[in-house]
Amino acid sequence: MIKANKGEWSEFYAFIKILSEGKLFAADASLERILDKSFDVMNISREEIKGNKIVYDLTTDKDTVSICVKGVIVEVVEKSKLREGVKKVFKEIKNGSTSSFSSSAAEEMMHIMHCQKIKSPNTKKEDLSVVIQDRIASTDAEMGFSVKSMLGGSSTLLNASSHTNFIFCSEDETLDTPKINKMSGSSKVKDRVEAIGYNYKGLSFAGLTSEKFKNNLEMIDSNFPEMLAEIVLAYYQGKAKSMDELISFLETDGILTKKLNTNKVVLRHKIKEFLVAIALGMTPGHLWMGETGAHGGYIIVKEDGDIVCYHLYNRDEFKEYLYHNTFLDTPSSGRHKFGIVYDENGKKCIKLNLQIRFKK
Repeated sequence: MIKANKGEWSEFYAFIKILSEGKLFAADASLERILDKSFDVMNISREEIKGNKIVYDLTTDKDTVSICVKGVIVEVVEKSKLREGVKKVFKEIKNGSTSSFSSSAAEEMMHIMHCQKIKSPNTKKEDLSVVIQDRIASTDAEMGFSVKSMLGGSSTLLNASSHTNFIFCSEDETLDTPKINKMSGSSKVKDRVEAIGYNYKGLSFAGLTSEKFKNNLEMIDSNFPEMLAEIVLAYYQGKAKSMDELISFLETDGILTKKLNTNKVVLRHKIKEFLVAIALGMTPGHLWMGETGAHGGYIIVKEDGDIVCYHLYNRDEFKEYLYHNTFLDTPSSGRHKFGIVYDENGKKCIKLNLQIRFKK
């Protein structure tokens, strides 16, 4: 039996639910359907094995899904059967454990839909390739969508890695490195940062460990690495967690005007552009030239099983959703090698890692 977590099962659930409905509804900034803004789905394609593309066509008959391999229909599935399966799959995902679990209902539907895997290859930013009827361009457009689920824990927008470490340094020679590094416990990194700020001269941004991520951030703005660094530092200082609250702190504390020579409106705009870039194409470990990988947008599986999307035609709502529904989190300091004070060119330095999650 196949075992997967709620987020992974949700990807397959989104696939069969969209096929059963034949539509994708756009969402507003609060994740609610915009009833007068929907996209008719013509087909969904999956390529579990390179060169073996399966197309699930909805244009032959409004009540069926035709499964096509190399242009030949190999199976016709009634939408009513799909809808029954969707209900069972959702129930099993909803009641599944917090870790990996099997789903007999999902595996039954996988067999019916000629699927061997529940996830697309990890090398692709997009999870589903959907052909929708583009009413604006009066044509059918193939769009790549990334799928995020609210059925499990807080899903990740920006995964922690060695590339997402920011370096901060203090020139205070009295800083007691062994004493700081002895601090332990689940909040040890924040405790160390706060101790440096309270007892010494504090920390200043010195750079990123990844030149690639630095270059990517500079695609947003040449000063954006410094701007984002101040957000990271404020988080580890315990000032706030959510993106909007962190920016509000930087404004009220005077950091925006005195240190960054900017204002809340400008930084908020750049942060939104950064969040969209991460959502649709940018990855810290690869040079980014501004392109979007999931060029259609985001599909969200909500807690009640409803599915909505953020498409390139409702980009503004997507930006607002990301800005108001993301927060910073602390990943494993041991795994990602950060949170320890060390000596570098006569300075005391510490790496702080950036990880961004969606609110539940």
